[in-house]
Parts: sequence; C-alpha cells; structure tokens
Amino acid sequence: MYFLDLLGTFAFAITGAFKAKKAKLTLFGVIFLGIITAFGGGTLRDLIIDRTPLFYLTDPNYLFIAILGSIITFLIPTFFKEWFSFFRFIDSVGLASFSIIGVSVSYNYIFPNTSLGITSLLACVLLGMITAFVGGVVRDAVMGDIPFAFKPGSNYALSSFLGAFSFYLLMFSNINLAIIVSIVLTLFMREIISKYGIYKRVFLRK
Repeated sequence: MYFLDLLGTFAFAITGAFKAKKAKLTLFGVIFLGIITAFGGGTLRDLIIDRTPLFYLTDPNYLFIAILGSIITFLIPTFFKEWFSFFRFIDSVGLASFSIIGVSVSYNYIFPNTSLGITSLLACVLLGMITAFVGGVVRDAVMGDIPFAFKPGSNYALSSFLGAFSFYLLMFSNINLAIIVSIVLTLFMREIISKYGIYKRVFLRK
C-alpha cells in the first residue's frame, strides 16, 4: 500500500506539472501545481476524517517524490510523440492508485472494527473518489479551467468510482486480488472505453 501511495503521488505530480509546463509557467509554478495535484485529494480526505497530522508532513518521502516528479517533468526534453496520451495514461495510473489508497485509509481509520456494511461502503468509496481526483479539480480551478472530471464525455469520476467500489468489495477476501482488479478496471475504463484513452488516440488514431 505504501508503494502504491508513492506511485500515485509520483504519477499525479507528473501530470500536474505537465499541465503547468504546457501553460509555460515557471519552475516554481510547475512544482506548486504538481504538489497540489498529488496532495489535494488526500488532504481533503484527511481533513474530513480528522486524520492529522497530514501524511506528507510526517513522511518526507511524499514531498520528495512530488517535487522530484515535478522537476523531472519540467526539465526533460520531448521524447514522446504522443505527449497527451502518454501523460493521460500516467494520470490514469494515479487515479487507479489513489482510488485504492483512499478506500484503504478511510476504512482503516474510521471503521477498523466494523463489519462490512452500507455505511462503510458509501463512506469509503466516496472518500476514495475524493482522494483520487480532487487534486486534479483543484489544479484545474487554480489554472482557471473547468475540471476535466466534470466535462461531458469524461468518465474520470465513473472510473474512480468503479475502482474504489471493486476494491472495497474484494479487500476483505484477498487484498492482492482487490488491488489488481481495481487497477485493471480503472485503467480499462480510462484507456480502453474512454474516447480519450490510449487505445483510441494512439492505436486507432481517433
């Protein structure tokens, strides 16, 4: 879970920084938006469940990973022909990772001694979704854009919901299977089903 959390942090920092880089912001702006994208959802989740101090204030690895991902994105030359599709895939990895982390953290913090129930299901799935895409919403709002998750044709929120929901249902029986199914389902929705995904944008050239 810790590795998955760092992976999601790195992925979202990259996508946040990439959007800032496309807008021709300074290095500070790129790092700032990378951090917002990486930590925004987890921060709101922790404030809602009163989980303090915030995770990135007690573990420097989170800040290090977010800053590193942002700086790398700012400095690297254009190696990829399909920038949009590549960074969108990275964003999908972050979405899948954080949907899982949000559910896991919420359940273990709020309902550690509670059996499977509708209250924990709704709360954990909602908090999983908040963890997964609120950072991107805040980033887009700061940059003056309509959040992509709310635009017509986007299945961002649905992908996060399905990832969080499937993980919640399976984590009580087999945690490894729950992680795999959740990630595969989220990536399938984002990269195969969505009209913006790698399958259609790169392989089918639509």
